[in-house]
Amino acid sequence: MIETAYVEIKRTRELGTMGRKCRVFLNDHFVGALKRKQKMTIEVPAGTHTLFATNDASFTEPVKLSVQAGDTISYQLKGRRNKSLSFTKIIAF
Repeated sequence: MIETAYVEIKRTRELGTMGRKCRVFLNDHFVGALKRKQKMTIEVPAGTHTLFATNDASFTEPVKLSVQAGDTISYQLKGRRNKSLSFTKIIAF
């Protein structure tokens, strides 16, 4: 049985990339597209993964993440006025 974890990605309501969908990739495989204010949850096997996103104008730096079975890790995907994209880890309290 494969032990699973979850990666949640929330797209912010930014102005810089307002009309563009962001395509999300995990381990170089397309997992979905997000418009602003949308979110997605990806089921992944426990272990280390690489996350990145791109749109027509820019892309994020790859993010290395490690998850254990049963974990949920959350990231905010944000566009900036200079048309760059970035992931920010959301810390649960």
